[in-house]
Amino acid sequence: MIRRWFGASLVALSISASWATAQEPGIPDPIEPEELMVESEIAPGPNVFVASPAWGGAGAVTVLSADDLSYKGNFATGMTTQFFLGPDATVGYVASAFPERITYGPIKAYFQKFDVKTLETTQEIEIPPQFAQTMAQQPGMSISADGKWGFVQNATPATSVTVLDLKAGTVASEIPNPGCWGIYLAEKGSKFSSLCGDGTMLTVELTSKGKLKSQAYSDQIFDVETDPLFVHSQRVDGKLVFTTFGGKFVFVSDTGKKATVVDSWSYTDGIEGDWAPGGYEVLAYNAPNGVMFVTMHPDAKLGSHKDGASELWAIDMKTKTVLYRSYVEHMTHIAVTGDAEAPVVFGVDSHGGSVYRYEIDPTAKFAAKFTDTLKILDAGYVVVK
Repeated sequence: MIRRWFGASLVALSISASWATAQEPGIPDPIEPEELMVESEIAPGPNVFVASPAWGGAGAVTVLSADDLSYKGNFATGMTTQFFLGPDATVGYVASAFPERITYGPIKAYFQKFDVKTLETTQEIEIPPQFAQTMAQQPGMSISADGKWGFVQNATPATSVTVLDLKAGTVASEIPNPGCWGIYLAEKGSKFSSLCGDGTMLTVELTSKGKLKSQAYSDQIFDVETDPLFVHSQRVDGKLVFTTFGGKFVFVSDTGKKATVVDSWSYTDGIEGDWAPGGYEVLAYNAPNGVMFVTMHPDAKLGSHKDGASELWAIDMKTKTVLYRSYVEHMTHIAVTGDAEAPVVFGVDSHGGSVYRYEIDPTAKFAAKFTDTLKILDAGYVVVK
């Protein structure tokens, strides 16, 4: 009896509701279902690439418009991503880890090549899982200028470099670089150099098959105890340029069998406030104007080399002078376009996940003007092309 009455009540309620809906004025017509579409290519124009090397799951390389930081798309990666943009900016490369259960269990690592326009994977090579799982950084991986070889830094914590034959899609060799870190490719020949913990550089030359041909250590290039080097570097007139923690440029030639220092000078001498470079990707060079941009922070002390910038310094590399000091938001990574008349600097705060855009005015001593900002989770290494 109860069940029958309850069922009858439901039918009555249903009829009443239907009648009310049909009679109720002002009820909108049903909404037409939307057809979801995926763009086959990202929007045209210059790009900014922001690598987010997540530690708790999948990371990504986010592609933004260099004009206004509008979102174009992203290439999904594994954890602790390393990123390299191909020389012509049409392809990108990543190395990342794929733990089966995220926090434990077996781990596989892959080197992936993707098409920038479509953000689709075009090549995938399994690599030894000892690749360095660090925050994304310039010397963590590299690709030879001819696109033949891929290089990935390893750390177990013993250090070595995995060499990949990109045409065959295989691991060609593993090159030991004990006590050294980073892959700084020479502009010519099949060789690279690494910074070493004793203040020297190790230069490695490869055979035509990607195997070890020779190794040579340089004389001391920097003092590890008193003024270490940031691992980030820029090419200036063919030389590798590093900055020390204290604010001194070191110019290194890597054309010979071993690296040699060819020049060094301070850009902080005589400037009050104990200013020093800070962050991770601390240098950005605009070649047409011969100007180096450096992320700077005041009151430097032991350990503050990771502090983000509060000023961006524009330094003339010919006259060895600081042209302008611009106030900027907290930034740990920077990159600059190669424009001569209107360069643009992009900065990332990896401590807070913000991306910033600054227009540079060459007629005002390369002063920086803030224009846009965007939040990206785990934002880190930045490349512009």
